[in-house]
Amino acid sequence: MTNFITKALLFLFATVPLTNLPAATPSLPAAPSKYVTDYAGVLGAGTADRLSSQLADFDHRTGDELIIVIYPNTPKGVSIGDYAQQLYEAWKIGKRGKETGALLLIATQEHQGRIHAGRGLEAKLTEDACRRIFTNRVAPRLDANDYDGACSAAANALIEAASR
Repeated sequence: MTNFITKALLFLFATVPLTNLPAATPSLPAAPSKYVTDYAGVLGAGTADRLSSQLADFDHRTGDELIIVIYPNTPKGVSIGDYAQQLYEAWKIGKRGKETGALLLIATQEHQGRIHAGRGLEAKLTEDACRRIFTNRVAPRLDANDYDGACSAAANALIEAASR
């Protein structure tokens, strides 16, 4: 009987901790090669290239890297804010060691988006400023399915805020 209890306790101690582990984080996609990348196919012809050129010029002048990426959706069980932060960190946006970058993530099927700014831009792009940019300039255009206008407004607003 003691042998049975010992085996049962060993089994419980070995398996119970496994049930409390968090779900595996989905693997993150590779960093995009452009400043604006549309994986959802919602931008008009030439919009991504035009905005990428605008953001590349800003990066070359200031060293502040602003990235816009559009996905159909985010991984299940991951909030848009958490996913934006994970992508920002994995892609190492902004100058190395200074984190002078920002990421706008849009998930079209979920009708959500988030701006995540690195520590090096937090003085100019505070959480409140990012929320205002998204709420006032980006979201109304997304609600109207105007992805070109939303991304253009975001690029202009982020450049304006980061230039202060």
